[in-house]
Amino acid sequence: MSDSRGAGRHPLPRSVGAILPFLLLFILVLLPLVGLSPNITRLLFMTLTWITTSVAWNLLGGFAGQVSFGFAVFYGLGAYTAALSINDGIHPFFSFVLAGIAASAASLLVGLPTFRLKGPYFAIATIGVSEAVRVVMTNLAVTGGASGYRIVERTRFNQREHFYTAVAVATAAIIVSYVVLKSKFGLGLLAIREDEEAAAALGVNPFSLKLLAHALAAALAGVAGGVFARYAAFIHPQGVFAFHTSVAILLMPIIGGIGTIWGPVVGGAVYGLVQEELIAVFPQIHLLLYGTLLILIILLEPGGIVGLLRKLGRLTGHSGGERGSNPAR
Repeated sequence: MSDSRGAGRHPLPRSVGAILPFLLLFILVLLPLVGLSPNITRLLFMTLTWITTSVAWNLLGGFAGQVSFGFAVFYGLGAYTAALSINDGIHPFFSFVLAGIAASAASLLVGLPTFRLKGPYFAIATIGVSEAVRVVMTNLAVTGGASGYRIVERTRFNQREHFYTAVAVATAAIIVSYVVLKSKFGLGLLAIREDEEAAAALGVNPFSLKLLAHALAAALAGVAGGVFARYAAFIHPQGVFAFHTSVAILLMPIIGGIGTIWGPVVGGAVYGLVQEELIAVFPQIHLLLYGTLLILIILLEPGGIVGLLRKLGRLTGHSGGERGSNPAR
């Protein structure tokens, strides 16, 4: 009898869930055509860039359970690689590719020693690496050092082009995340997250999989940094390499729902849409507010916004037999 009562409750939510991403993408593509103001376009551009970095971090921190506080390294390296490449006359598209490659290569150098560590020791090591890179870049003459670096692009500035680039990169990151989660590689990462020693006993190579996930996540973060650098036309080590940038990248998937497909997207969207207002209203304590929010989410709703929506769905009967731990949702 319980089956007959719940039989009609599943198709609608599932069908809506399948269509919604394509509907949102369609709306994003149309938005610049309706004549958005430059400020709104810039806000949406930054939100999409944050979504990309959030999804990137989730590949390592969400799927594999490796909490890194150093993703600003890869975001910043991608930004500087793209900036230097564009100023050398390389087409922006290839500059973004180079940004991803540079960030991925750097992730291997970082990951080889740090993945020998576990838990809080790994997290602390990533903080140290992040600060070391920031200091080096602040004193590196070829990139302008503490004065920052300006992009002098020959092609005319086109805000719509930048927006569509951000849409394409964010969409690609989400697709990569979905493909990884559904693959054998993704299952290996989930096994590592749950119990690394048990995963190793079953034939999984934790070190290699973590290193690969790190490289893939860094590549996406690097491309996001490159896209941002071209848009901003000026980058500064105290911005792209700052510790608060790493904290923001970590905070977004936790807000939305760590270890899920759509959690980092939701978290990135929320952060992107409100962070500028927070900085404007609370310029001195906005970092304290981020930290407080992080603690509250961990204590009250570890599943983030997506986890909360699942619980509400189960309470209203729309989640039926779905398991809340299903990471694909």
